[in-house]
Amino acid sequence: MFVIFGKDRDLAYPTLFTVCEILGLFSIFLSGLLFDKKLYASKYVYSWDTNPFSFHPLMMTLGLLFCYGNAILLYRTFKSTPKPIVKILHASLLILSLIFAGIGFAAVIRGKYLGKRPHFQSFHSWLGLTTVALFVLQWICGFISFLVPQLSLNIRQAYMPSHRLWGKIIFLSATVAILTGLSEHGYGSSFFTANDAERKRRLILNFFGVFTSLFSLFVIYLLSNSEYRRLPDEEVVTNESNT
Repeated sequence: MFVIFGKDRDLAYPTLFTVCEILGLFSIFLSGLLFDKKLYASKYVYSWDTNPFSFHPLMMTLGLLFCYGNAILLYRTFKSTPKPIVKILHASLLILSLIFAGIGFAAVIRGKYLGKRPHFQSFHSWLGLTTVALFVLQWICGFISFLVPQLSLNIRQAYMPSHRLWGKIIFLSATVAILTGLSEHGYGSSFFTANDAERKRRLILNFFGVFTSLFSLFVIYLLSNSEYRRLPDEEVVTNESNT
Protein backbone atom coordinates (compact mmCIF):
# COMPACT_ATOMS: atom_id res chain seq x y z
CA MET A 1 0.00 0.00 0.00
CA PHE A 2 2.94 2.35 0.59
CA VAL A 3 3.68 2.12 -3.13
CA ILE A 4 0.57 4.24 -3.63
CA PHE A 5 1.02 6.66 -0.73
CA GLY A 6 4.77 6.64 -0.29
CA LYS A 7 6.03 6.56 3.28
CA ASP A 8 3.58 9.16 4.58
CA ARG A 9 1.63 7.34 7.29
CA ASP A 10 -0.38 10.47 8.04
CA LEU A 11 -1.71 10.37 4.48
CA ALA A 12 -1.96 6.60 4.07
CA TYR A 13 -4.21 5.73 7.00
CA PRO A 14 -6.88 8.44 6.47
CA THR A 15 -7.01 7.63 2.76
CA LEU A 16 -7.30 3.89 3.25
CA PHE A 17 -9.78 4.37 6.08
CA THR A 18 -11.95 6.58 3.87
CA VAL A 19 -11.96 3.94 1.14
CA CYS A 20 -12.79 1.33 3.77
CA GLU A 21 -15.76 3.38 5.01
CA ILE A 22 -17.09 3.86 1.49
CA LEU A 23 -16.94 0.11 0.90
CA GLY A 24 -18.75 -0.51 4.17
CA LEU A 25 -21.47 2.02 3.37
CA PHE A 26 -22.01 0.41 -0.03
CA SER A 27 -22.34 -2.93 1.71
CA ILE A 28 -25.01 -1.52 4.04
CA PHE A 29 -26.83 0.13 1.15
CA LEU A 30 -26.92 -3.08 -0.88
CA SER A 31 -28.03 -5.17 2.09
CA GLY A 32 -30.87 -2.70 2.54
CA LEU A 33 -31.95 -3.28 -1.05
CA LEU A 34 -32.26 -7.04 -0.61
CA PHE A 35 -35.88 -6.71 0.48
CA ASP A 36 -36.75 -3.40 -1.15
CA LYS A 37 -40.38 -3.28 -2.24
CA LYS A 38 -39.41 -2.07 -5.71
CA LEU A 39 -37.45 -5.27 -6.34
CA TYR A 40 -39.52 -7.86 -4.50
CA ALA A 41 -43.06 -9.09 -4.59
CA SER A 42 -45.19 -7.67 -1.80
CA LYS A 43 -44.78 -10.68 0.49
CA TYR A 44 -40.99 -10.27 0.53
CA VAL A 45 -40.74 -6.62 1.59
CA TYR A 46 -39.66 -5.41 5.02
CA SER A 47 -42.30 -6.44 7.53
CA TRP A 48 -41.75 -7.57 11.11
CA ASP A 49 -45.21 -9.16 11.17
CA THR A 50 -45.14 -11.20 7.96
CA ASN A 51 -41.47 -11.36 6.96
CA PRO A 52 -39.22 -10.67 9.96
CA PHE A 53 -36.29 -12.38 8.26
CA SER A 54 -36.10 -9.36 5.93
CA PHE A 55 -34.39 -7.42 8.74
CA HIS A 56 -31.77 -10.10 9.39
CA PRO A 57 -29.19 -9.28 6.66
CA LEU A 58 -29.33 -5.51 7.20
CA MET A 59 -29.09 -5.69 11.00
CA MET A 60 -26.21 -8.16 10.95
CA THR A 61 -24.38 -6.07 8.36
CA LEU A 62 -24.82 -2.93 10.45
CA GLY A 63 -23.88 -4.64 13.70
CA LEU A 64 -21.27 -7.33 13.15
CA LEU A 65 -19.68 -5.88 10.02
CA PHE A 66 -19.78 -2.08 9.89
CA CYS A 67 -20.11 -1.01 13.53
CA TYR A 68 -17.85 -3.78 14.79
CA GLY A 69 -15.26 -3.12 12.10
CA ASN A 70 -15.17 0.55 13.04
CA ALA A 71 -15.08 -0.25 16.75
CA ILE A 72 -11.91 -2.31 16.44
CA LEU A 73 -10.29 0.42 14.33
CA LEU A 74 -11.06 3.23 16.77
CA TYR A 75 -7.71 3.16 18.56
CA ARG A 76 -5.98 3.69 15.21
CA THR A 77 -8.50 6.15 13.82
CA PHE A 78 -8.32 8.37 16.92
CA LYS A 79 -4.74 7.72 17.93
CA SER A 80 -4.25 11.26 19.27
CA THR A 81 -7.48 11.31 21.28
CA PRO A 82 -7.13 10.66 25.04
CA LYS A 83 -7.43 6.94 25.67
CA PRO A 84 -10.31 7.14 28.21
CA ILE A 85 -12.46 8.85 25.59
CA VAL A 86 -11.57 6.25 22.96
CA LYS A 87 -12.36 3.48 25.45
CA ILE A 88 -15.85 4.87 25.97
CA LEU A 89 -16.37 5.29 22.22
CA HIS A 90 -15.12 1.74 21.65
CA ALA A 91 -17.47 0.27 24.25
CA SER A 92 -20.40 2.38 23.00
CA LEU A 93 -19.92 1.34 19.40
CA LEU A 94 -19.74 -2.29 20.49
CA ILE A 95 -23.02 -1.86 22.39
CA LEU A 96 -24.55 -0.49 19.19
CA SER A 97 -23.15 -3.49 17.33
CA LEU A 98 -24.73 -5.80 19.89
CA ILE A 99 -28.11 -4.06 19.59
CA PHE A 100 -28.15 -4.42 15.80
CA ALA A 101 -26.97 -8.03 16.04
CA GLY A 102 -29.64 -8.76 18.66
CA ILE A 103 -32.36 -7.42 16.37
CA GLY A 104 -30.96 -9.46 13.49
CA PHE A 105 -30.84 -12.59 15.64
CA ALA A 106 -34.41 -12.05 16.86
CA ALA A 107 -35.53 -11.51 13.26
CA VAL A 108 -34.30 -14.87 12.04
CA ILE A 109 -35.66 -16.68 15.12
CA ARG A 110 -39.08 -15.10 14.61
CA GLY A 111 -38.98 -15.87 10.89
CA LYS A 112 -38.25 -19.54 11.55
CA TYR A 113 -41.01 -19.65 14.16
CA LEU A 114 -43.61 -18.12 11.84
CA GLY A 115 -42.59 -20.43 9.02
CA LYS A 116 -42.54 -23.44 11.36
CA ARG A 117 -39.03 -24.29 10.20
CA PRO A 118 -36.35 -25.93 12.37
CA HIS A 119 -33.59 -23.79 13.85
CA PHE A 120 -29.80 -24.03 13.57
CA GLN A 121 -29.39 -26.74 10.96
CA SER A 122 -27.01 -25.05 8.49
CA PHE A 123 -23.32 -24.21 8.81
CA HIS A 124 -24.27 -20.53 8.46
CA SER A 125 -26.53 -20.71 11.50
CA TRP A 126 -23.92 -22.55 13.57
CA LEU A 127 -21.23 -20.03 12.66
CA GLY A 128 -23.54 -17.07 13.22
CA LEU A 129 -24.60 -18.28 16.65
CA THR A 130 -20.98 -18.96 17.62
CA THR A 131 -19.94 -15.51 16.41
CA VAL A 132 -22.63 -13.74 18.43
CA ALA A 133 -21.77 -15.77 21.54
CA LEU A 134 -18.05 -14.97 21.18
CA PHE A 135 -18.86 -11.32 20.55
CA VAL A 136 -20.86 -11.07 23.79
CA LEU A 137 -18.15 -12.88 25.76
CA GLN A 138 -15.44 -10.65 24.28
CA TRP A 139 -17.42 -7.52 25.18
CA ILE A 140 -17.98 -8.67 28.77
CA CYS A 141 -14.30 -9.56 29.25
CA GLY A 142 -13.18 -6.26 27.73
CA PHE A 143 -15.63 -4.21 29.79
CA ILE A 144 -14.55 -5.84 33.06
CA SER A 145 -10.85 -5.68 32.20
CA PHE A 146 -10.56 -2.16 30.82
CA LEU A 147 -13.55 -0.13 32.04
CA VAL A 148 -15.46 -1.31 35.12
CA PRO A 149 -14.15 -2.38 37.55
CA GLN A 150 -10.89 -2.30 35.52
CA LEU A 151 -8.35 -4.92 36.47
CA SER A 152 -4.76 -4.25 37.49
CA LEU A 153 -2.29 -2.93 34.93
CA ASN A 154 -0.36 -6.21 34.82
CA ILE A 155 -3.50 -8.22 34.10
CA ARG A 156 -4.64 -5.75 31.44
CA GLN A 157 -1.25 -5.87 29.72
CA ALA A 158 -1.26 -9.66 29.79
CA TYR A 159 -4.81 -9.88 28.45
CA MET A 160 -4.50 -7.23 25.72
CA PRO A 161 -2.82 -9.44 23.02
CA SER A 162 -5.54 -12.05 23.46
CA HIS A 163 -8.24 -9.37 23.35
CA ARG A 164 -6.87 -8.01 20.08
CA LEU A 165 -6.48 -11.47 18.55
CA TRP A 166 -10.01 -12.54 19.39
CA GLY A 167 -11.33 -9.23 18.10
CA LYS A 168 -9.89 -10.05 14.68
CA ILE A 169 -11.09 -13.66 14.83
CA ILE A 170 -14.65 -12.64 15.71
CA PHE A 171 -14.70 -10.00 12.97
CA LEU A 172 -13.50 -12.52 10.38
CA SER A 173 -16.01 -15.06 11.68
CA ALA A 174 -18.78 -12.49 11.26
CA THR A 175 -17.64 -11.81 7.70
CA VAL A 176 -17.65 -15.50 6.80
CA ALA A 177 -21.07 -15.90 8.43
CA ILE A 178 -22.44 -13.06 6.29
CA LEU A 179 -20.96 -14.50 3.10
CA THR A 180 -22.22 -18.02 3.79
CA GLY A 181 -25.61 -16.53 4.59
CA LEU A 182 -25.61 -14.79 1.21
CA SER A 183 -24.88 -18.03 -0.59
CA GLU A 184 -27.47 -19.91 1.41
CA HIS A 185 -30.13 -17.28 0.76
CA GLY A 186 -29.27 -16.95 -2.92
CA TYR A 187 -29.35 -20.63 -3.75
CA GLY A 188 -32.39 -21.20 -1.58
CA SER A 189 -34.40 -18.59 -3.46
CA SER A 190 -35.32 -17.92 -7.07
CA PHE A 191 -32.32 -15.65 -7.68
CA PHE A 192 -30.58 -18.08 -10.01
CA THR A 193 -32.99 -19.10 -12.73
CA ALA A 194 -32.52 -20.34 -16.28
CA ASN A 195 -33.90 -17.16 -17.86
CA ASP A 196 -32.19 -14.89 -15.29
CA ALA A 197 -35.53 -13.34 -14.37
CA GLU A 198 -34.12 -12.17 -11.03
CA ARG A 199 -31.09 -10.45 -12.51
CA LYS A 200 -31.38 -7.24 -10.46
CA ARG A 201 -31.63 -9.05 -7.15
CA ARG A 202 -28.87 -11.46 -8.13
CA LEU A 203 -26.53 -8.58 -8.93
CA ILE A 204 -27.39 -6.86 -5.66
CA LEU A 205 -26.60 -10.06 -3.79
CA ASN A 206 -23.31 -10.57 -5.61
CA PHE A 207 -22.10 -6.98 -5.23
CA PHE A 208 -23.11 -7.05 -1.59
CA GLY A 209 -20.73 -9.97 -1.19
CA VAL A 210 -17.98 -8.12 -3.07
CA PHE A 211 -18.21 -4.95 -0.98
CA THR A 212 -18.51 -6.94 2.25
CA SER A 213 -15.34 -8.86 1.40
CA LEU A 214 -13.41 -5.72 0.43
CA PHE A 215 -14.48 -3.85 3.56
CA SER A 216 -13.32 -6.76 5.71
CA LEU A 217 -9.98 -6.97 3.92
CA PHE A 218 -9.36 -3.26 4.43
CA VAL A 219 -10.24 -3.51 8.13
CA ILE A 220 -7.88 -6.44 8.65
CA TYR A 221 -5.10 -4.70 6.73
CA LEU A 222 -5.43 -1.51 8.78
CA LEU A 223 -5.44 -3.58 11.97
CA SER A 224 -2.46 -5.70 10.95
CA ASN A 225 -0.16 -2.90 9.82
CA SER A 226 1.96 -1.89 12.80
CA GLU A 227 2.69 1.48 11.18
CA TYR A 228 -0.85 2.58 12.01
CA ARG A 229 -0.97 1.41 15.61
CA ARG A 230 -1.62 3.77 18.49
CA LEU A 231 1.51 4.39 20.50
CA PRO A 232 1.38 3.62 24.23
CA ASP A 233 0.75 6.78 26.22
CA GLU A 234 4.29 6.90 27.56
CA GLU A 235 5.70 6.77 24.01
CA VAL A 236 3.42 9.62 22.96
CA VAL A 237 4.68 11.77 25.83
CA THR A 238 8.30 10.97 24.93
CA ASN A 239 7.81 11.77 21.26
CA GLU A 240 6.05 15.06 22.01
CA SER A 241 8.80 16.12 24.39
CA ASN A 242 11.41 15.49 21.69
CA THR A 243 9.67 17.63 19.06
